[in-house]
Amino acid sequence: MSDENEQKKAQVSSCSHGECGENKIWLVGLLGLIVGMLVMYLAMPLVAPAEEAPATEAPQVGEEEGFKLDEEKAEEIRQLLADTYLLNTGQEVTVTFTRYEEAESHVALYYDVMGQEMPLFVSKDYKYIYPSAMNVSTMEGEVAAAKEQYLASLSAEPEEPEGFPTSAEPEVYLFLMSNCPYGNLAENAVVDVVGLLEGNISFEPVYIVYDESVHPTYSADSGECIVDANNETYCSMHGLYELEQGIREKMVYNRYGEAVWAEYATAVNSECFDSGEDIETCWKTVAEAQGINATEIEESFDEEKYTILEREKQLTFSTQNFGSPSMIINGMKYSGSRSPEAYKEAICSSFTESPEECSSELSDEQEGPDGQC
Repeated sequence: MSDENEQKKAQVSSCSHGECGENKIWLVGLLGLIVGMLVMYLAMPLVAPAEEAPATEAPQVGEEEGFKLDEEKAEEIRQLLADTYLLNTGQEVTVTFTRYEEAESHVALYYDVMGQEMPLFVSKDYKYIYPSAMNVSTMEGEVAAAKEQYLASLSAEPEEPEGFPTSAEPEVYLFLMSNCPYGNLAENAVVDVVGLLEGNISFEPVYIVYDESVHPTYSADSGECIVDANNETYCSMHGLYELEQGIREKMVYNRYGEAVWAEYATAVNSECFDSGEDIETCWKTVAEAQGINATEIEESFDEEKYTILEREKQLTFSTQNFGSPSMIINGMKYSGSRSPEAYKEAICSSFTESPEECSSELSDEQEGPDGQC
């Protein structure tokens, strides 16, 4: 397997555990830590009366036994706070050190920012800034109360879910990404349902498309997206290879219908992605083995890709379905088990009059865990 493919698998593995995107924004999070606390304190008067600060004299060196304020360090942290606010907002503000309070494990340095006093909790050696200082006993009480409420909710009778709207030919959309592990499991479960109900339902797979409005990493400059002549950007969570395979799979759907699409997509899952093969060549091998004209797909790719991407993006954003997998049945989101039988029962419940195929029983085993990319 090529080094490029190893990187692709590593990227997907990370995303499947909910870490995708977080690694890319660590710097923003670091810069935003202090400003986040600042904004919170500046906003407090809008939602609750500001608490009066404990009566403490202006900073006096050596005022409290056992601790001596290092005024140079306090000044360095004051400048750090001002600079961080500038980097995050583009605004310069006046930050003034007002006082300090010593606690057993830390020191609270108080600064006046735009007329609002806020504390920064720092270690006594000034090496660490903490986002907050929480009393363990207080936290234990709050957690205990929340846990009790949570356990009580588990034993409560669940509300009876509303049924899906009915129609003579239910409209079913499956939103996914071509190489999202959870979406691939949904495809594996849906293949028998689509084959069973083909001709009775309007089924369409939708390949989720992002742009920079979802996150700055999905930009035209990333090198992992497709950009059209109007500078419209089309991206997929795991990179360009996933976006392009989604286009190919949609081309198969457009030409051969949902049943052939389902067979092809699940074959790609097992023979390419799960086996670690290079998708750039594997997709074609699988297509040819399934009787799909891979040469036509390849030759028509550039001509059709923008039309496909425009529709996928429009459906993604108009329905706000950014997570893979998501199934929509007659306009209502499905949230049950991901077994073939569960999918079949949900879709069959949306018929005005169920066809006899709905009496067929499929597997009620869910292949893997719930989750979303």
